[in-house]
Amino acid sequence: MPNAPTVTVFFGGEEGGPDVGLVRVRIPVGTSLPHHTHGGSDVILAPIAGLIRISTDDESIDAHPGDSVLVRKDDEVSLANPGEVEAQVIVAAGPPNFVGGIRQWPEPPA
Repeated sequence: MPNAPTVTVFFGGEEGGPDVGLVRVRIPVGTSLPHHTHGGSDVILAPIAGLIRISTDDESIDAHPGDSVLVRKDDEVSLANPGEVEAQVIVAAGPPNFVGGIRQWPEPPA
């Protein structure tokens, strides 16, 4: 889908791989990822570009490059980009269950 968030897996989530996974999420201006959990992984979100709004049912926080946010494995969150430029966030997941799940997603159409 054009103008939709994308996820790139750097490593983790494969059999015999490391006990941590790393991905980059790109979120275009005005788009979001719906509420979700991280498949049994604690994750650290570290924005590297733009603004990421991280929301639970109870609160929202804005994270900027240089910030980091811990999301526990049972927390349900959504991510949005209310900014004026594409947002990018590096996500470290341990154990890498979450990244293993991403590896099962279908490839986006070319």
